[in-house]
Amino acid sequence: MAYDFDIIAKIKSLETQLKPSERKVGKLILEDLQWAGNASIAELAEGAGVSEATVTRFAKVVGCTNVRDLKAKLVSSFAIGKRFIDGHSEAIEQSTFGHIIQGIQETLTSVSSQISERAVKKSSSLIDGCDKLVVFGSGGGSTIVALEAQHRLFRLGVTVTAYHDAIMQGMVAATLDSKSVVLAISTSGELAEINDNVSVAKQYGAKVIAITRSSTTLSDLSDIHLQVQVQESEGIFKPTPSRYALLAVVDTLALEVANLRQNTCKEMLRKIKYNMDSKRDRKNRYPLGD
Repeated sequence: MAYDFDIIAKIKSLETQLKPSERKVGKLILEDLQWAGNASIAELAEGAGVSEATVTRFAKVVGCTNVRDLKAKLVSSFAIGKRFIDGHSEAIEQSTFGHIIQGIQETLTSVSSQISERAVKKSSSLIDGCDKLVVFGSGGGSTIVALEAQHRLFRLGVTVTAYHDAIMQGMVAATLDSKSVVLAISTSGELAEINDNVSVAKQYGAKVIAITRSSTTLSDLSDIHLQVQVQESEGIFKPTPSRYALLAVVDTLALEVANLRQNTCKEMLRKIKYNMDSKRDRKNRYPLGD
């Protein structure tokens, strides 16, 4: 698939290199992307006070094949990024900390009604019984959550490794078998690299647990789907709380696995606790392993 370049960034980067008449076209477009994406070539020329030939030349200078291609890219950019262009910010009616906490609480409440207890127990049983668990997560939130899944589960005696690099995921996927489990984490469920690597793992018999949105490529590929569907905030500056939802699901899986392994993992946890406390004040009850 051809890469659809960022037309807004392209126009801005070429601003000083454009001829004066072409700069007028660029200025008009950036002032109202929505209008420009739907305007005729005659309307663009009239609005900028230039000839139609200048508009056509401008389209080619910024990397488009013609004015129609330019308009299509403008429409796409407006649809995807209007709030980023406008710099949309949510109104904060309490402290910034309170605003963040409220978003996290609302997200966790939403996800708590989405997760199936049956699916959690089936997932935990798969993890408990597998020879090898690999966790695939790429991108901002999923990368961190995949690593957290490794941190939660290794201390329970699960043979687990998290992979973030798509090439490594693909190579590891090819080594799996029917005794392996893939835990795939993706907020969108449409990251092509992860979906391709999950498909490879399934080809060799591995079971797949997906933490993702419903009705996505990844959810359809999974043997067990743990739904996490979080509405993104309209405010562009607020960190997305979706990663807290992903972490909550990982913690839920870890607790279920621990309950299944109580007789075998408690000694492992004791040894971790003993060795960690030997390096710090034993009088205080610190979190396990932190």
